[in-house]
Amino acid sequence: MAAPLTVVNPQQQATLDAIYAETLSRVYVNADGSRGMMLSIAYGRDQSDSKAVHYPEVCYPAQGFQILSLRRDQASIGRRSIPVKRLVASNGPRIEYITYWVMVGDQPTATGLQHKTAQIGYGVRGVIPDGMLVRVSSIGGQEEDAYRAHDAFLTQLLDAIPAPVRPRVAGL
Repeated sequence: MAAPLTVVNPQQQATLDAIYAETLSRVYVNADGSRGMMLSIAYGRDQSDSKAVHYPEVCYPAQGFQILSLRRDQASIGRRSIPVKRLVASNGPRIEYITYWVMVGDQPTATGLQHKTAQIGYGVRGVIPDGMLVRVSSIGGQEEDAYRAHDAFLTQLLDAIPAPVRPRVAGL
């Protein structure tokens, strides 16, 4: 049986609505009807400090999750790689494996320092960059199997995106 969907706190939703101009959330279902991958993409027009994206390691605990582990990594997307963060979060018996990165303009970032460096790079040119949080997650299973599945899913996703658009989503 699939784990129940999480209900979003209305106050947190109001905050997200103020930060993000557009959001996309999808749950991809396996052939057996079980929940497979969850995809969330959140776009913000302004990546100044007051409007910067919210990181999952902050948002998940606000929704009642405990972060069990957090690490920087490189997602293998086909023959390419992209800097990501990988988290394990739990809420009661639910264990969720999360892979994400943040685009600042056309630069993928996975750390606060990378994010700030990208912001400054745009700032010295007089530009306030836009940004995008790209997150994929799955529930249950073994950690390394989940992350391999995330990479395979992301490979298919990015291959399906037209080549001229791909740099805006993943810097590739």
